Amino acid sequence: MSRKEKLLRVRAQVMLVRRLNGQMREQTSDGIRSLRLDGGPRRTSGIYRGLDVRLEKKEAMERMLRRESEILRGYESEARIEMDGMKPEHYAFCAMYYIGGFTLEETAEAIDRSLRQCARYKREIEAA
Repeated sequence: MSRKEKLLRVRAQVMLVRRLNGQMREQTSDGIRSLRLDGGPRRTSGIYRGLDVRLEKKEAMERMLRRESEILRGYESEARIEMDGMKPEHYAFCAMYYIGGFTLEETAEAIDRSLRQCARYKREIEAA
């Protein structure tokens, strides 16, 4: 597998883990407030409608997040091995853009380079 493929693979995995984290946050912050009582008498039936489904969904998402995070760690170590011989500016770009999952604009700001220079770094790295 080429350097480009490894770096793109780790970036895709970072984005997936970020998206799952965002869904988990939405699930936990929004979930409890939107539940309704099931209509039974309060003393005998304190079960919320849909609570069991929401809990199962949350547990499934947690398992998926753990699994995808473990995959991400493997991809990240492969990418870091590929990054070992790079110039310092290329290494910093890779750490932010591919492993950190930043956009080009965020990466340019973080490493104090222009957007055009970061686009050039990206082309050079993926061409090698």
